[in-house]
Amino acid sequence: MISNLLKLWPELKVYRGRILLIIVLGIFTSGLKGLAPELVDRLLTAWNSEDQKSAWIIPPLLTIVWIISCITRFYHLYLMKYTADQVSVSQRRKLMDKYLTLNLSFFQEFERGTAGLISRMINDIAIIQTGIHRVADVFREPIMVIGKLSYLLYKDYKLTIFILLALPVVTVALRRIARSLRKYARQSQEIMEDLTRTLKECLDGTRVVQSFGLEDEIRRKFNKQADEFLLNRRKIISREEAAGPISEALTMVFLSVLLVYIGTQVFKSNFTTANFMSFMVAMGLLQDSIRKLQDSYIKVQQAGVGLDRLHAILISHPSVQNPTKPVPFPQNWRTIEFRNVSFAYKDEHVLKNINLIVRRAEILALVGSSGSGKSTLVNLLQRFFDTTEGEILVEGINIKQFDLKELRKNIALVTQDVFLFNDSIEYNIQMGNLDACHDKIENSAKLANAHNFVMNTPAQYSTSVGDFGSRMSGGEKQRISIARAILKDSPILVLDEATSALDSESELEVQRGLAKLLEGRTAFVIAHRLSTIANANRIIVLKNGEIIEEGNHNALIEKKGEYFKFHQMQFLG
Repeated sequence: MISNLLKLWPELKVYRGRILLIIVLGIFTSGLKGLAPELVDRLLTAWNSEDQKSAWIIPPLLTIVWIISCITRFYHLYLMKYTADQVSVSQRRKLMDKYLTLNLSFFQEFERGTAGLISRMINDIAIIQTGIHRVADVFREPIMVIGKLSYLLYKDYKLTIFILLALPVVTVALRRIARSLRKYARQSQEIMEDLTRTLKECLDGTRVVQSFGLEDEIRRKFNKQADEFLLNRRKIISREEAAGPISEALTMVFLSVLLVYIGTQVFKSNFTTANFMSFMVAMGLLQDSIRKLQDSYIKVQQAGVGLDRLHAILISHPSVQNPTKPVPFPQNWRTIEFRNVSFAYKDEHVLKNINLIVRRAEILALVGSSGSGKSTLVNLLQRFFDTTEGEILVEGINIKQFDLKELRKNIALVTQDVFLFNDSIEYNIQMGNLDACHDKIENSAKLANAHNFVMNTPAQYSTSVGDFGSRMSGGEKQRISIARAILKDSPILVLDEATSALDSESELEVQRGLAKLLEGRTAFVIAHRLSTIANANRIIVLKNGEIIEEGNHNALIEKKGEYFKFHQMQFLG
């Protein structure tokens, strides 16, 4: 319990003043309710002694006490739940900040996948939030238990000592239940991640699912995971709900013996009816406090599991680090150099000893079969990953010395797999430059041959593209992506087959727009269709992570090497 509370404390200490107020309100509320046994005792005594004055005063006093306790209870619960909500929002912000700072390698290697990261953001934090709801109970109820036991001791110390004999038995039972709950709570979160993953795959891959007739397979997979979740929840619920009945059953065993003892005392006239009633009311309140403490213990225990899983993400460090004292990116640089660059992924060498100098305003085409290292080369330039060996230099300065944002600000990217945000066309183009006005956005769209189709959409530039651009055709998505890169206006361009999704007519117009864009800029063009790179200043051919050929189109054709083979396969079949 203490260890889990210590885990929660860093999140709660910001609100320590409010937490203290919540605890005080809780104690005050319970304390007011704790007056009930004594007031009942005095009321019954007044009736028996025919003390009419007390008999008239005590009922309204009891009502006033109860009304005040209801008011304080409202503020206690309101502040506690609002604080828990604030903490959960704070945790989600921290987690989102962490996700935004982690590198591509983390997301590629994370064992539970994207669904696991989503589940931590939603499900784990929800469990932590429930645990925080009960933190005040953890502090309040022990005090209330002590207070109620003190009252019972005052009434009859022999009976109270007898009651105390039940507490160790209840505590041992509760600890065993809590230990098993921790294991099942962790399993529950992992199963929820699996459910989230299957749902995400179903929604993201709707076209593939329907095209291959995979509905029954996805349904079977989801149902199996749902059944596992139900089985796990049954185990959790059986243990959660067992705590109360077990403690109550044990209490009743002791209470039955207690009632026999009280009966003998009443017959001996050592125990009045008023004493008996007040004692039983106090016993009921004590049992209620113990029940709340048990429930809080279980919820805080489960919150500890969520915190552990959250902490595992928050302590992760990005493999690509921002320099503590960054060097300004040179404005008038002349060369980009790859010097003895090698890169290995999970002990598999993707690039081997790459030596390459690219001059400013040069269009460099990268050619090679799938897995040859083309995309890895440009990923290293943008520091999505860092080199395993060697260095990449801009005007002789290692790119690791530049601020990451500043480095990437100077590089515009158009990928083969276009990603669009579920927002308007204008918003997606504006991602290239958030400060750009509508005229600049429209001009970029014209250069990318996107303006005409945009104007034919229902809301023109305000038209929503849908999830992942689902309302756009492949060519339309590609042109929006190109417009975004044009708007960014960076000196370095990375084009991953930027025109692959366009028809011949549109491709020609976009190539004209790109030709204007490329003037005075350096471009790394990853080519799958050789027709798109015939005008490149230089072409390098990669194979198994090594440069095997280099030259312009005509020179490589005359050489009749690997590039010539690619050319023959594409144009002569």
